[in-house]
Formats: sequence, C-alpha cells, structure tokens
Amino acid sequence: MRKISLLFVSVCFISSAFAQDMEAVSDVKNNVSETLTIATEIVSFTKVLTIVVVLILVWGFNKLLNWFFSNLVKNFNRYRLKILRIQPMVNVLIWILAIYTLILTLFKPSAETVYALMGSSALALGFAMQDILKNVFGGLLIIIDRPFQIGDKIDVSGKYGEVVKIGIRSTIINTADDNLITVPNGSIISTGISNANSGALDCMVVIKLWLPINIDVEKVRKIAHEATITSRYLNYDRPVSILFFDHFDNQSATRLEIQAYVLDTRYERTFEGDVTETAKKAFSLSGIYTN
Repeated sequence: MRKISLLFVSVCFISSAFAQDMEAVSDVKNNVSETLTIATEIVSFTKVLTIVVVLILVWGFNKLLNWFFSNLVKNFNRYRLKILRIQPMVNVLIWILAIYTLILTLFKPSAETVYALMGSSALALGFAMQDILKNVFGGLLIIIDRPFQIGDKIDVSGKYGEVVKIGIRSTIINTADDNLITVPNGSIISTGISNANSGALDCMVVIKLWLPINIDVEKVRKIAHEATITSRYLNYDRPVSILFFDHFDNQSATRLEIQAYVLDTRYERTFEGDVTETAKKAFSLSGIYTN
C-alpha cells in the first residue's frame, strides 16, 4: 500500500511539472506572437518602401537645388558669396525636415518613446561612430558659427585654397593648383583657421620680390607702385603698400613686399603673377638688377 501511495505522489508531481512546462511554453509562444505582430505593424513593407522613396526624392531635390544655386551664381556673380552661403544651410534643413516628418508620420511615437530612442541611439552611436559624429557636429558648428563660408580663401593646417563645399562630414577646398582637398570637419574645429577674405570678394595679396642691397628705394617704389596700379585685377578702392626689408643671411639683399587687394579672390594668383611680371620687366629696363 505504501508503494502505491509513493507511485501516486510521483505521478502527480510529474503531471504538475509537465503542466507548468506546457503553460510556460504557451506563454513564450504568445509573447513571440505578440512581438512579431507589433514589429510587423511598426516596420512594414509599405513603410520601408515609403522611407526609401522619400530619401531618394530628397537626395534628388538637393541635387536640383545645387544645380539651381550654381546657375544663380553665374547670373548674379556680384552676390556670389552671399548666395553660396545659403546652400549648405538649405541642404541640412531639408534633410532634417524630411527625417523628422517621416518619423512623426509613419511611426507616430509617444513622447516617452522618443526620449527612450534618443537616449539609446545616442549611447550606441557614441561608441560606434565617434569619429563620424565628431565630423558631423563639426559640420553643424561650422554652419552655425560660420568661421568661413563657401567662396572664402582659408588655410587649414597648411592647406590653402577656396572653400567650394561645406558638407556635414567634411569641407572641400580647391587649391591654387586646382586640386580638391577634403578636410574632415572634426579636424577643422580643433585647429586654427586663417581666412583671407571673410566673406568679402577681395582679399590682400602679398607679392615678394628680391632685389640688390644697394637699390634706389624711391625709384623702385615708383616702379612697383605703377606695376600694381596698372593691373586690371587690382581693387582700386583699397590701399597699396610698398615695403622694404634688408637681409644679410647668406648674402646681402633687399626684399620688396607689395601689399595690395585683388578685385576677386579667384584672381589672386593671376594678380600676383601679373604684378610680378610687370615689375621685373620695368626693373630690367631701369637697370635695377645690374646695380
């Protein structure tokens, strides 16, 4: 009788455990089913297709805007720098508005969900995309703080040229040798920047010429001044300075510096070459180099 009682208790215990396991399996299946249903509602094929189409349309619209700005600059060259300053800000605003509208329209998140997603996304992106985020925030700071604009002549870590594009990740500079240099925005905001014109069309050009030590200063000054003011690239509204410096390192010599403003930053090198050629021809004819 005792054995039968023990057998009965064992069977009851096993049956209870089996029933609990089956109930747990059923709960897991229900949770998985509910999760899949919610995920399907949130990320459906229609929503994914809508996001892809909208992003392509926004990208195409930005390309069209860039073309529009390029043609606007050609037709209104006098306002070239002012027009080009607007371009990066418009591109960034369009992308922000598009992404914001997609999130609110398709997913309709609650305030708590938005805060949670922002927190978790910031944490994940902060570890995985440190360099990219540094460049992105650098691009936003450049657009907001505006240490330079498109069309400015800047020097960043020895790289000097005209700013042709300010992107979210990097800035593109066109050098005097017609080379396009891509500089990460993160490195720009962490180093010193030299801006030659700061939004103006003109900029100062310093032309250096080496002459014998025993020159006639007044004669050379007159020739240098005439060579400068006769250049068609000179901005006549700005002053022209002629400076002399003596050097006695390897041999005695005089360095002539002509400081003048070019009419447009695009003609900086052309202006420098034009004044140098005219001055050297006049020096040769006047016998300056034979003294």
